[in-house]
Amino acid sequence: MTEDFERDKNEDPDDDRENIQEEERVSKPVVIKAEAYKTIILYASRYANQALPAKDWKEIYGILTGYSDEDFVYVENSYALTFGHDTDVSLDERHYVFIDEIQQQLDKEEQGHFIVGWFHSHPGLSLFFSYVDLINQLGFQAKYSDAIGLVFDHTLLGKKKEEKIGENILTKYETGFEIYQLTDVNLDPNSPEFENNYHKVDYIVKGLNKYFFANVLSELSALVAAGKPLQSAYREDYKKGTVYKDMQDFENSSSNSDNYISEIDLKSEPKDLVNIPMNEDFSFGFSNLFYDTSNQESLSESTSLKERADHLIYEGNKAFQNKDTFTGIERYRQGIEKYRELDDLNRIFDLLRTVAKLCISNNHLVLAEEFADELFELSKQSDELFYLGVASYIIGYISLKKGDKQDLKDALKKIENSAIYFGKVMDYAGAGMSYNKIATMYQTRLKNYDSACLFYKEAIENYNKAIIHSHPLRKSLWSKPELLSEKIIELRDLIDELIPNVENSEIKEKIINDLKFIRYNY
Repeated sequence: MTEDFERDKNEDPDDDRENIQEEERVSKPVVIKAEAYKTIILYASRYANQALPAKDWKEIYGILTGYSDEDFVYVENSYALTFGHDTDVSLDERHYVFIDEIQQQLDKEEQGHFIVGWFHSHPGLSLFFSYVDLINQLGFQAKYSDAIGLVFDHTLLGKKKEEKIGENILTKYETGFEIYQLTDVNLDPNSPEFENNYHKVDYIVKGLNKYFFANVLSELSALVAAGKPLQSAYREDYKKGTVYKDMQDFENSSSNSDNYISEIDLKSEPKDLVNIPMNEDFSFGFSNLFYDTSNQESLSESTSLKERADHLIYEGNKAFQNKDTFTGIERYRQGIEKYRELDDLNRIFDLLRTVAKLCISNNHLVLAEEFADELFELSKQSDELFYLGVASYIIGYISLKKGDKQDLKDALKKIENSAIYFGKVMDYAGAGMSYNKIATMYQTRLKNYDSACLFYKEAIENYNKAIIHSHPLRKSLWSKPELLSEKIIELRDLIDELIPNVENSEIKEKIINDLKFIRYNY
């Protein structure tokens, strides 16, 4: 979008389109998975949230993947690709290369999934299509007639609204987004009517219940409450309660601290009171909801299995926040078992990943390794390379904590495997993180500067790719593009310091030449 189409915040953008005839609005309804919705919320909130001045808010952009049938369009995943400025999102040939790679990966998975549309944010500007948005949508819809465009505005999330259906007034809560399609793909973009050449598409969010949403909001609140890391440079040191305990004294400097383990910050303030956009009279404060086990009795027998599972995970998070690690682990175990009954492997992967890191942050390494091993075996059986990478990295990290030389060798091999897994699924931030960790160990523990510089170079190359391609499951703050660019600069400076100590002249020349010809994405 451009400044020419920036709307007055008090103006309802739907008023401009009342002249669109109802028969022109018929489109396949959309079923979007709650996890895909969560990715959009969390990624958009990196660049626009209450911890940042509104003048610094940025738009984000990504693609939606899934499938369709005769009745519906199904969104299974969302992939964040880039961020723009306060008034536009721009793409270039690099992004289109990544889009093509994602489609190739979907083809390899042979699940019948493909790119069904795109999403972007309008931080604080309400929900509509600008002229630039219309042109972007035309590019998608010209190739696939059911392609959709999702617009998200974080300032609308959770707000109450009333909708008239016949003679009845229905109270609803904002999901913060709308889905649009072009009404006539053949309309001339230079036509005066083109600005209004779009309509809303009906949708539902599959798997969205108040407990799932509470978990998302808890995670979102942690990100927003962490104002300093959202705005700080990569090397700035920050601590936010027990999650960072035992993490930053692992290495000698803050630049080598293991931010991977801190993807979920559980410290939230009591002031964070949020209305759940599912039930008019249901609200919660992060300090006092559902931690008391007696509240479980309030769940009726008719409550869905999915809702009970999400409820258990929310209680687990609250227990960890209250430093009751035993209860937290037990609730996670119970929640995971519920998801086994639901056969929801993706959620199980995510929960095993989370609880393993929570165990590490609370210094329960034996339990962390148990959960990581379970994640590895389950991922191996399902051929889920991203989670194989996650499990390998966590297991390698735990081995590093043990400290002896044999454990160090095994740990580096595990972490190198994680980099390979991440690279295969285009999680370049994850691959860069793994190579960075390996290089740090060669530098600080083994004093092998040849290998250290080679792995630092690999980290730089992957961080550079990650600037314009974000894996949908990589949510941690350190993977923001602007922080990755600063990390690249930091690693280049570090290589400059170490390169005189590289003994092999061929390796030294290769590193210097490779870095010289990298096309940096910042």
